Amino acid sequence: MKFIVQIALLILLVTACGTKKNANKKENTPLHSSVSFPYIETFHNGMRLKLKGEVDEAIEAFMRCLTLRQDDDAVYYALSQLYLQKNQNAQAISMVEKAYSLDAKNIWYAEQIAKLYYQENQFDKASGYFKKLVEYEPKNLEWLYGYGDCLLKQGKVEEAINVINKAEIVLGKNPSLSLEKFNLFISIKKEKEALLELESILKEYPKEPQVIATLVDYYFTKGDINKGVDFLKQLVEADPDNGRAHLALGEVYRKKGKIDDAFEQYKEGFKCEDIDIDTKMGLLISFQSTPLEKHKDAMKLAEMMVDAHPESAKSQSIMGDFLLAQDKEDEALKYYKRALVFEKNQFPIWNQVMVLEYQYLLWDDLYVDSKECLSFFPTMPIVYLLHGVSSNQLKKSQEAIDVLLAGKALVVNDNKIEAEFLGQLGEAYFNAKNINEAKKYYESAIKMDAKSNLLKNNYAYRLAMNKIDFDLALSLINQSISNSPNQAGYYDTRGLIYFNQGKYSQAQDDFNEAIKIDNKSPLYFEHLGDAQSKLNQKDKALESWQKAVELGSTRDILKKKITAQTYYEEVD
Repeated sequence: MKFIVQIALLILLVTACGTKKNANKKENTPLHSSVSFPYIETFHNGMRLKLKGEVDEAIEAFMRCLTLRQDDDAVYYALSQLYLQKNQNAQAISMVEKAYSLDAKNIWYAEQIAKLYYQENQFDKASGYFKKLVEYEPKNLEWLYGYGDCLLKQGKVEEAINVINKAEIVLGKNPSLSLEKFNLFISIKKEKEALLELESILKEYPKEPQVIATLVDYYFTKGDINKGVDFLKQLVEADPDNGRAHLALGEVYRKKGKIDDAFEQYKEGFKCEDIDIDTKMGLLISFQSTPLEKHKDAMKLAEMMVDAHPESAKSQSIMGDFLLAQDKEDEALKYYKRALVFEKNQFPIWNQVMVLEYQYLLWDDLYVDSKECLSFFPTMPIVYLLHGVSSNQLKKSQEAIDVLLAGKALVVNDNKIEAEFLGQLGEAYFNAKNINEAKKYYESAIKMDAKSNLLKNNYAYRLAMNKIDFDLALSLINQSISNSPNQAGYYDTRGLIYFNQGKYSQAQDDFNEAIKIDNKSPLYFEHLGDAQSKLNQKDKALESWQKAVELGSTRDILKKKITAQTYYEEVD
């Protein structure tokens, strides 16, 4: 227990400590003589003004009293109170000290002086008065604490300990006082005495959480891990609602490789009200990029966090992270989107949403979300790029051009990202049937990032689908295949180039190569069926097209091919 003296001004009826006392001094004399009437009238006028809150006028009235008499402690005390109202503590102290000099038996004056000196940080003077108070009434805990605190402020630790010992005589031994003595002994490097104090109190209070927690901290600080852990185990038993103790014990088990035990403590900790969302978040983040991220109970902790904080972006987003780590992208995206309901100013959440929408070709969603994201992050080039990509996919050519040009202007010293903008501008102009502008932007993109196989693939694909510059298209795609021979999409692009050149056998070979690498793409099977159809392999063509449907394709043109059992060219 820290010594805390609450500085509260004593509100006393001045007449109670002044006039009545004076009457006792002179019991055999008349209460008032005609000579004293002017003084009495002035005194009562001061009291009336004081009660009305007219401080300056009251001070003036009491000062007139002092011109008539200088031996009335009640006047000095009244002036002290008035100066306190004006925050003139020095004058207040001076006046109450004068009152005390006139009536040294009035203990309330001594208390007022002690508290005022304490308030002014004059602890040496305050301690003198507190000492007098304690001598007057040894069992007054407030005065004991005040005296002890003043001694501490002066660095007189051992004297302060003696004061606590006196307090224990009044209260009996109790954990709070023992903890105070422990801290004091530690401060003067008497660790043996400090530990003896806590060991003694633990015999009387064996399950006192604060005492056990203090010993946990002490032994861990000293590097005595075994004793620290022993007391930590005692602490979680003595105080099961101490979430931090559970988490600390969980960390001990984690370092020892007792992972299941660690998670049991983590779960207990997450149930406790003293663990805030940031502490939970910090623990879960510490699991990321480690084997713990996929532990069966890691997800349970994330679920507990969501249950406890359902309207927090932090809990929703961390749940998304753990689902993503378990390859549950669809569910992860739902939680990231929920996080955005509660917090739209966190770009990492937006980024996760947009990246997943991009990866899963959710162009309508990406278009809407990237557009909204721009309203919160108007200086982030990547958001402009993603909005441009989704606009291109939805054939919103002019919107794509506008947003891509705006975003490109924000790029600084990043050739790769600027090349991406140029490539998407090429896409937008191809969609707009402005072939010359499209080629100009694609060529600028490849010149800026000559190592980008994706840009070369995309440009080659566009040339093929527009049935122009086949030699350039083949040169570009062959570079991509040479650099990345395991990319199924590159073989598919070269197959389309051959197909549009009428080289169906070569196209078939490339489509088969693409399927060897990735046999889950419905588009590759559809393209293979197209080549087989052109080669008059009607049964094989039908089989390939049906396989594309089995893999999830819902394209109307594919349904038309299957119904007619022949190839139809797709009209853009």
